Amino acid sequence: MPGVDDDAIRNTGGQVDDLAMAMIDAAYDREADCRDQICDALFDLGKKRPALVLSSAYSYLKKHNKLQTGHRVVLLQCMERIIKETLSELEPPLAVDVIKQAAMELTVSKEVMPEWQTAASGVLVSLGARFCDEVMDEMLQRFQPGILPHFFVIQTIGNLATSNVYGMVPHLTAVLGTMLPINIKFSEAIIDYCANTDKAPDPSVSKERFEQEIGSAFDVLFNSWLHITKEMKLRVAIVEAIGNMCHLMARDKLEEQLPKILQVILGLYKKHPEPIHVTQGLCSVLDAVCIEGNTVLEPNLDTVLGFLFPQIINPPDYKNPQSIKNHNEVLRCLAIIARSFSGKLTGILLSKLESGNEKMKIGMLTVFKHLINAATESMQDKQEVVVSGLKMMLSEQNNKLKKVFAQVVIAMAHHGYLELEGGQQMIEFIIKQSALKNDPPGKKSPDPEYVSNQALRTMCDHVLQLLTTTVEDMEHVLWPYLLELIVPEQYTEAQGVVCKCLSHLATKKRKEQTEDYEIDFETQANIPKPEALIARLMVLAGRPQNGRNRGIHVLTLMQGLVPNLNENLVELWDTVIPKLIQYLEDASKEDTWNQKNWEDLSLKIPMYNNYPDEKNFMYKCLGVITRKSTKKDFVGKHLDLIFGSVKHSDQTEREGCAIAMGFCAASHLDAVLSKLESVAKTELQQKSSGLFSFMKGEKSEVDIERTKATLMLCYGFVALFSPVSLIVSRMEATILRSIQPYFANVKDTSVKQNLIRTLDLIGDALHPDHLKTTYNFSNRGEFITHLQSYMQMESTTSLTNETRALAMNACSTLVKLDPRLNEAEELDLVKTSIDCIYPLPPNGLPVSKKGKEESYDKTLEAEVLMSATFDALHDLLKEILLKDLTPNGLNTIFKQLSKWFLSIEEYERERSLTTLLIVENFLLENMEPSSNNITDFPTECVILAKLVPRCTDPNIRVRQMAMDCVQCNSMDQPDQMIDALCTLKERIERKT
Repeated sequence: MPGVDDDAIRNTGGQVDDLAMAMIDAAYDREADCRDQICDALFDLGKKRPALVLSSAYSYLKKHNKLQTGHRVVLLQCMERIIKETLSELEPPLAVDVIKQAAMELTVSKEVMPEWQTAASGVLVSLGARFCDEVMDEMLQRFQPGILPHFFVIQTIGNLATSNVYGMVPHLTAVLGTMLPINIKFSEAIIDYCANTDKAPDPSVSKERFEQEIGSAFDVLFNSWLHITKEMKLRVAIVEAIGNMCHLMARDKLEEQLPKILQVILGLYKKHPEPIHVTQGLCSVLDAVCIEGNTVLEPNLDTVLGFLFPQIINPPDYKNPQSIKNHNEVLRCLAIIARSFSGKLTGILLSKLESGNEKMKIGMLTVFKHLINAATESMQDKQEVVVSGLKMMLSEQNNKLKKVFAQVVIAMAHHGYLELEGGQQMIEFIIKQSALKNDPPGKKSPDPEYVSNQALRTMCDHVLQLLTTTVEDMEHVLWPYLLELIVPEQYTEAQGVVCKCLSHLATKKRKEQTEDYEIDFETQANIPKPEALIARLMVLAGRPQNGRNRGIHVLTLMQGLVPNLNENLVELWDTVIPKLIQYLEDASKEDTWNQKNWEDLSLKIPMYNNYPDEKNFMYKCLGVITRKSTKKDFVGKHLDLIFGSVKHSDQTEREGCAIAMGFCAASHLDAVLSKLESVAKTELQQKSSGLFSFMKGEKSEVDIERTKATLMLCYGFVALFSPVSLIVSRMEATILRSIQPYFANVKDTSVKQNLIRTLDLIGDALHPDHLKTTYNFSNRGEFITHLQSYMQMESTTSLTNETRALAMNACSTLVKLDPRLNEAEELDLVKTSIDCIYPLPPNGLPVSKKGKEESYDKTLEAEVLMSATFDALHDLLKEILLKDLTPNGLNTIFKQLSKWFLSIEEYERERSLTTLLIVENFLLENMEPSSNNITDFPTECVILAKLVPRCTDPNIRVRQMAMDCVQCNSMDQPDQMIDALCTLKERIERKT
């Protein structure tokens, strides 16, 4: 019958009862395999009949006091396994019986018998998960004050504290009051309990409840055990326990004992070969002390750091897990110290970083990286100091140090450091490493930790991409700052990753139309201008496989950035660039590459036939390329290409072609001059005028004139950009000789204007500031005569082009050169210039027929031309006056102006007086006062005599201008009557 017999066995009444007892009796078989099988069978039966098996085992152990220890161990281990599986099914009376028997098994032998007592302890701990109070009752009976407790009683209580925090902690007040040599696990349990009171059964439990008992336990451990024991392992264990106890000690006691605690802990570093446990103990002490800005550690701070820094400086043994753990624990100690001493710690780290060797610097950078990541709040107010202090690493040349510093930069980026002043310099540092070239070939470094340029470059590529794509706050740091690093030559090798990051940002911002997408190149002066960016990106795209296959990234950036560069390019690039990208992607898949095909595709000139601005720029790019090239065939081929493809009827293309020739002439002057002479011989000859000449493809007269205009402009830019050392010898021998025949009998306006531009450029090229020496331009008079002729040929009934302005600007440039014009030449030049402008209608437009008005655009265009023309006149007169900054020089100009004072046309009188006033003011501003200049003005009376009548001119505007001229003319000598003119002017202004 089922039930409980006299031996407390929970029988089932079946054959299984005898089977269970038989297996228990045979459990300690001599054969290990057989023993294991019996134990497994007993365990399987126990899972189904726990009460039967546990009660049978309990009864068997109780009856057989002299049973072999091994047999007892097997049964206790089997009972532990069954209890863990069936704990929730056990009845309390049976549990109490088993607890009592296990407690007896635990302490029956005063000697330590680890296997037996560990098995008994395991039964108690497993039962304690549900029956904690019952287990603790048995333990406390064996844990009396004044009696040395059994080792396994302490171990059992400690293990129980770990496995059942909420069941054990309420008992620990009594336990700690009795047990002085406390186990570290108690402190951990209390700390864990108090840290999670929201889940605890008794929220009122706090650390303060344990202060007295912990203090007493600390005294015993620290003052007695630590000094008595000689076994190093035990001393380390005591230190580890003390570290945990510090969290529970009274604050005043902890602060009082802190110097002694630190002295003992730090002393163990010298005696113990494995420092991990010492460091853990130290870390616990620091964690307890450095809270809420408490500075009690300050007197001992330098000493503590003196023990921690050497462990950081020496890298861990990555094959030894304990070494790695200790390294991490030391870093944790420093992060804890930063809570109370972030400022001082930062200063110490920067000082050691500045003066230390390689190992020291790597160690300090490692600490910085950890503090930035792990002590975020503590380092918050030190961010600016850290960024500023770490700038010393920007010029570092050691790759190992640069690698660690790059890791620090990543940490700073994630925590907002790079948003501060100096953050962009950190980004520039990363890009500098991405621009490193491969290590020079040769013997490899014997250093096993050597960091090659390739490895560092690859790492920094990844760093920049990571910052761009994963750290959202970095967007406003990188955009548009990275554009500043596109053009500088030293970053060419890094342009692949720079363009990749910029293309990500630009494409995203263009798609989302973010507020900061549009770039103001005027206010953001450090960013290269659109023209420079376009040029640089096109050059980079020209070699798409360089820079670690940068082509696709460069093109993607160009498309993403184009609205910022030039609105006129948006449609073109949005159409063309995807095709170029597809070409590169296809070539990448096929693992084939043909540079010539790519150049033909990207520099295909017909692509720009309808885009003169783009073609102009492309010519300039080719000019720069030919300037850099040293291959004569390449240069010759591209000179033919440039001149052969230009549309001579378009001034924009013509200027692009001419500038390209000038760029090329900087390195290949004779080759360019030879090309221009060849063009003159072959392109400027009209061979036939017969009826069928058009069938032969011969050029018309108009075509020849347009080609001539391009050719002349080319000579001008060649003169300007040629090497200074060569241009003088080539000027008269080649350039002037070549262009001189074309100045006579010019009919085509474009030819005339480009001849004028050429003279202006030649004048700039021959100026002493450019040549760095003086040059006597003997042919200048002849060219000025041609310019005067061009001005005289212009109609005075209307202003339809810029020929006058261009001619006067060119004359201004030529007047600057030596020798100085004689008085007759100056008078003639002034007269010609004035006579071709003053008679023009007031608005520059011809007198319109009745009822017909000119369009707004035409009127506006005429006003702009008129303003530019008068500015050119006044600039010319100023240049002439600069050659003689005296009243005599003014008189030369006045002679030609005075006749216009008497003109019947009001606008002519006003123009002449305006010019005089401008010239007078210029003289007064630039003349160096001397007694002669002030007193020697023989024609002053003549000037005043001719001005005074105009002070009564019928036209109020003329009247005002005349008074201004009179006042300006007499500023060197005070005169009451002259001063009274101000009153007259005020009256005139009131009338108007």
